Amino acid sequence: MGERIAETFRTRYKPLLVVLIAAWIAFALGGCSGNEAGETNLSDRQDERMAISIMYPLYGNKPLKSEVWKYIERMFNMDYKPMAIPINSYQAKLKTAVLSGKTPDALVWTSFPSSDLLGLIHSGMFHELDPYIEQAPNLRKLPQEIWNNAKMDGKLYGIPRPRARVDRAVMIRKDWLDRLQLPMPKTIDDYYRTAVLFTKNDPDGNGKNDTYGFAAGKGLDYLHELKYAFDTGNGWRVMEDGLLMASRISPGQQAYLDWLRRLYQAGGIDPDFSVLKPTQVWERFVEGKTGIIIAPITNYAWFHEELSANDPNTELVMAGPPIGPTGAFGFEEKIGFYGMFLIPKSVPEEKVKRIVEFLDWQAGDEGTYVKLYGLEGVHHIVDANEGVLLDRGKIASEGVDSLFSMNAYDPYVYVSYDAPEQVQARQKEMLDLVRDQGVSNPALGYVAPVQLTIGSIYTEKIRSFDTDYVRGVLSKGAFEEFRREWLDKGGERATAEVNEWYRSRKKETNR
Repeated sequence: MGERIAETFRTRYKPLLVVLIAAWIAFALGGCSGNEAGETNLSDRQDERMAISIMYPLYGNKPLKSEVWKYIERMFNMDYKPMAIPINSYQAKLKTAVLSGKTPDALVWTSFPSSDLLGLIHSGMFHELDPYIEQAPNLRKLPQEIWNNAKMDGKLYGIPRPRARVDRAVMIRKDWLDRLQLPMPKTIDDYYRTAVLFTKNDPDGNGKNDTYGFAAGKGLDYLHELKYAFDTGNGWRVMEDGLLMASRISPGQQAYLDWLRRLYQAGGIDPDFSVLKPTQVWERFVEGKTGIIIAPITNYAWFHEELSANDPNTELVMAGPPIGPTGAFGFEEKIGFYGMFLIPKSVPEEKVKRIVEFLDWQAGDEGTYVKLYGLEGVHHIVDANEGVLLDRGKIASEGVDSLFSMNAYDPYVYVSYDAPEQVQARQKEMLDLVRDQGVSNPALGYVAPVQLTIGSIYTEKIRSFDTDYVRGVLSKGAFEEFRREWLDKGGERATAEVNEWYRSRKKETNR
């Protein structure tokens, strides 16, 4: 049927197999008996059948109306309407849905903390979910720290999707390094030299000038992690006087942008970066156009697979954060989740309960098993040695994992358990390596009141400024002009507000 994944199966999900086979038999028999959808279901539910729509970002194949889809509908007695939106257009579609008032029954808000979201919370748009989560045993297994970080005004309005707090790695073409007889880069200067040589010295050996150093996208996507080598801080930086300065206008930020500006002029960055969407950045990397990308560790499996398919001699390796001029290094330490599920107030209470129940199932072992391996006899076969023969092609073509928008808490959540064992081992090794190399945000979760009015307006301005500055469209003096503008348009007030909060928090901690 497909690839053997015996060891992963034995150690993680074998105990669930008998339960899932029984459930699948019940589903199959129900389907064969001529029952209409809703007459019977896997758990003999007596509650009302309901339609449930959930909007979330899509990274893989669009989900098809597969046996897994039907299995989910029968299990939860619902007409499931997954609104899986490609990540490139997700933010625009999310904004349209919220502003139009025609929201789905649940949606994933991907940015946090967010002044836009806090404003919507204050307007009463979303349900408070604390009482519902108390009835969700798998969701309650999330570390308390994640729940604390997800609170707004001391309450839970969203269900966080748990992730590793540090999840990035530098991924570099080792075969290109070897062909150019270059060592593995360690410092920011090493990476500068390597990136330029990847552009100028034909590392793929095809005799053409068609390769570049760093992969990057619009708004400096996939380059942001380099700033920590310049000691910018994460969101806010604790300065020598003990006060917080916004990383956005810190001396380190200017040094970082100046470094990228020089690198771009030297040819070390993909020249088309300013117009590339995330998936286009990935495509150019796996096509062999760029040789260095700083990306989520989970992406390593796909990059490895695609590069190997294009050229079996490709060697892709991962590394930790580059070391900066003063010895600073690190990757962004996140809040422990990526996006959260919000449920509009217009959704009735019984439907809220069903949605939370469905998300809770996805966060448990059974939901995780079905997401990874599909259904016994349809997507995989268990042999006499308790190994699993997995039909990866069928799972991928049906978009099985794309039916799922929630996941269980797992420090190795970014390990691709359907990938070859050696790829999984590299991902685990890297997650272990970077776990303690995060740069924390001293004002994590705090949104200054003034940001409720200026935050969303200024975000795109910042992305445009960074792009134009690095490309040389703006003069070097533009950074100081931007700094003054940022302060004048609310940044100075935001700085005062966050420092007032920071001082009060330190006093409480020292009591």
